[in-house]
Amino acid sequence: MLPIGEFSKICNVTTKTLRYYDEIGLLKPSIVNGHNGYRYYDVQQLKTILLITKLKKYGCSLEEIELILRDPCGEKLPRLIRQKQQQLQMQLENQQSVLQQLADDISKLEKGIDIMAYLDNIAVELVETAPRNILYTRQKMSIDEYCKYFGQLFETIAREKLTCLGAPIAIYHDKEFDPASNDTEIAIPIAEKNSRTRELAGGLCAKGVHRGAYSELPSTYTRIVQWMEENGYQIAAPPYEIYVTDPAVIKSPDDTVTEIYFPIKK
Repeated sequence: MLPIGEFSKICNVTTKTLRYYDEIGLLKPSIVNGHNGYRYYDVQQLKTILLITKLKKYGCSLEEIELILRDPCGEKLPRLIRQKQQQLQMQLENQQSVLQQLADDISKLEKGIDIMAYLDNIAVELVETAPRNILYTRQKMSIDEYCKYFGQLFETIAREKLTCLGAPIAIYHDKEFDPASNDTEIAIPIAEKNSRTRELAGGLCAKGVHRGAYSELPSTYTRIVQWMEENGYQIAAPPYEIYVTDPAVIKSPDDTVTEIYFPIKK
């Protein structure tokens, strides 16, 4: 048996963190001294803490890790690892895109060109959208969790043999931006109606098409809002995005196509 201090030194995890893992039930010590409350760990638990550390490094939440520890040899672990690989790959590609933008902007500045002039080239159009029946889940989530929730919806569609009618959608209900905990509705249009579907209302929208990395979406949002002000429109309902391209298929973030819709009124 290893006292908590020795266990901490071996696995490079602070005793504070180990006590927290104990409190939330993620990793409980094998023995707790009833007189002084001192924690002792079994040597075999070193493997468990190493797995926890590895999964945290991959970007897994403690909730996700807890599910894995319940069944470490099950199907959830490889599925989660693949999901995190895709997320990290997207982050890497986004960083490569930023480096290319830096090079482009340096070149423009050297030629005396305004690096924000591109906003004037973003087209905005007035469209009338049709209602959509959507399979959805709505909750507070981080941007990095979108793939997970979209994956769950697609699993439901495959398992229940539902009919997919369009590209994935994200609807933003929060009044302010919080990348770590945003009130977001993840949805997929389907033909069937059930207790997990609702109608996404149709109507008049200001539409912009963003071509490029998701990190640059605010540029298109900015141009849409400018256009709305220029033409006397107001926001009538939460804006939403339709992901026309599949990130797993395209070769570069620059090939990403996202449609942005702002329901509007005069």
